[in-house]
Amino acid sequence: MDRYNDEDPDIYSMVQPVTPNDLYVSCTIFDINGNITAVSKKYPRMTFLKDNYLFARDLRKIDTSSIDNIPTIMVRSPNTILVNLSHIKAIIKKDTVMIFDTSTPAIAKRLGFFMYDLEMKLKLPSGNVPFEFRALETILISVMSYLESELKTHLSSCGQILAELENQVNRDRLQDLLIQSKQLSSYYQKALLIRDVLEELLDNDEDLAGMYLTNIKKFDPKVEDYEDLEMILEAYYKQSDEFVQQAGSLLNDIKATEDIVNIMLDANRNSLMLFELKVTVYTLGFTVATLLPAFYGMNLKNYIEDSNLGFGAVVIFSIIQGILFTLINFRKLHRVQKLTMMGTHTSGKIPKSSPKFHHSSSPVGTFYKDKWYYRLIYGSRNKKYDPSVQEKDAIWRMLNDDKPHNK
Repeated sequence: MDRYNDEDPDIYSMVQPVTPNDLYVSCTIFDINGNITAVSKKYPRMTFLKDNYLFARDLRKIDTSSIDNIPTIMVRSPNTILVNLSHIKAIIKKDTVMIFDTSTPAIAKRLGFFMYDLEMKLKLPSGNVPFEFRALETILISVMSYLESELKTHLSSCGQILAELENQVNRDRLQDLLIQSKQLSSYYQKALLIRDVLEELLDNDEDLAGMYLTNIKKFDPKVEDYEDLEMILEAYYKQSDEFVQQAGSLLNDIKATEDIVNIMLDANRNSLMLFELKVTVYTLGFTVATLLPAFYGMNLKNYIEDSNLGFGAVVIFSIIQGILFTLINFRKLHRVQKLTMMGTHTSGKIPKSSPKFHHSSSPVGTFYKDKWYYRLIYGSRNKKYDPSVQEKDAIWRMLNDDKPHNK
């Protein structure tokens, strides 16, 4: 784009944003030799429709008040092609191109670059290529170049954020990823609609025949002689399809990253909940252990204070009572933690054929799993589980069902 600034310093002033008006239509007109015959000229709407044999509904497709209209390439036989692709809204005839002005400043800048390209290409020797095909191809080149530029921006920004999230999950990076994901989704929809327009046009022989404005061809279902036009459309259809595929792949990467981050956050949240439960269990154990001494310390006559063994017996019994209560609660907690691959068992016992996922981040460590105090706190552990052939087949089917299917 910098070369445009060097060759034509007034390129930015070629097209200025216009104020939307329901009574007038503003457009810039190029003739068959690439000369500009009118710049941002206003025509009364009804007069414009009559002169170009258009309907009022046709102008809605190329409305200048917004760039978010659905992309469209329509044929109004025998002498008009309506084009609405991204930032370009135009009417192509056999010897004239009308480029509609826009009300958006950023789009007006793009139109300035496009009109400069259009003027240069229409002034080149045409050979045997009809005027309408050269104008349409110039529009497609401009649209694809901006799609490609925008895609490179998304690939660079999203790729950098994803790479940083692989090393560290950062809140600011997640927020940036959310913003980039929304922008990428918008771009994906835009590229997809443009690709679908070209695909529908290639599948409709009647519209292909109607796009021959210089050398008029009558539509005949038995005759398909549109190779020159199909080659032009097919080239840009493949290019737009490539943009759609790359944007879709990047969206899948972002979705996978979001799923992984959600799993990590869920795991951290579950770890905090488990820690709180353990603290609660220990607190209950100490509470139960101090309950009997509290009764013993009451100013009531219980005949135990006369015994020399009373204090020791109360302390030992309280400790045993607290340990037993803590052990029972921990065993219930670990019973809730146990998972099964083949289903959920409501009974207290877990079948031998069910794999068990044990707590792997205990402070005791894996080396002491066979010690009595480990079993006291965390419960007993069974040996390594070896699934049967039927269970392996079921797990394999579950994994395959979760994989995305390519269409």
